[in-house]
Amino acid sequence: MRMRFLLALLLFTGTVLFTACSDDDDGDGPAGSTMALIPAGNFEMGDAAASNEPNERPSRTVSLSPFYMGKTEVSQELYQSVMGENPSHTKGDSRPVENITWYEALEFCNALSRRDGYTEVYTDITGNLNADFTADGYRLPTEAEWEYACRAGTSTAYYTGPSKADLEKAGWYSGNANGTTHDVRGLQANSHDLYDMHGNVFEWCWDRYAADYYQQGVNNNPLGPESGEERVCRGGSYFVFEYGCRSTFRSMLAPQYKSRDIGIRLVRSAL
Repeated sequence: MRMRFLLALLLFTGTVLFTACSDDDDGDGPAGSTMALIPAGNFEMGDAAASNEPNERPSRTVSLSPFYMGKTEVSQELYQSVMGENPSHTKGDSRPVENITWYEALEFCNALSRRDGYTEVYTDITGNLNADFTADGYRLPTEAEWEYACRAGTSTAYYTGPSKADLEKAGWYSGNANGTTHDVRGLQANSHDLYDMHGNVFEWCWDRYAADYYQQGVNNNPLGPESGEERVCRGGSYFVFEYGCRSTFRSMLAPQYKSRDIGIRLVRSAL
């Protein structure tokens, strides 16, 4: 089963777009980027029907504090403006940035926080890494935050419904993407006004990966396992089948790995 997840990840490539945001929730910022306020709440995390992957169950009720999430994946335009380079394989200002490692994603979060006058979340990224979730800077979503925001109150495989036809309304995947990433905001958003939560590019999350983590019953603002070599990726990409784009599908990669279909979506804690 573990090999199955790894193969799924090796079969994708992608990009992610995000634009800087103002201090106001849902406010347009530089380069047209926005963040949406995701309210606090409870949701059923994982595969409630117990019909998919073992690492998606048992499902459990998870409680989350409010947070801000980027309405789009981080764009190449924004990444270039902050980092002075564009590592993406398939270029395009409005396409998501991709081909970055998990560590590079953290470096970008800190650089954007400095630029926008926020407190950095991460310290000693390449050494004894620490994350301050009380800081007001940009960070990666936790796996629970990602699924909660993606579902937006739904319980179907995709926020648009249960079928492949429903996915095509919301996500670029192997069946409609023609083997490439696409500009963000090109398809239907969910009720939080979040785009491309299904497909286009996988999105790095903060959490370490453990196949049995859901069995541990961490239900209040879970941050993932305390140990583990791999980090979670969520959302599917333009290169995978519809199965890998489901709201509950869990993927993982070594944090030093980069691919054409792995990008980032940013979060800020709502203090």
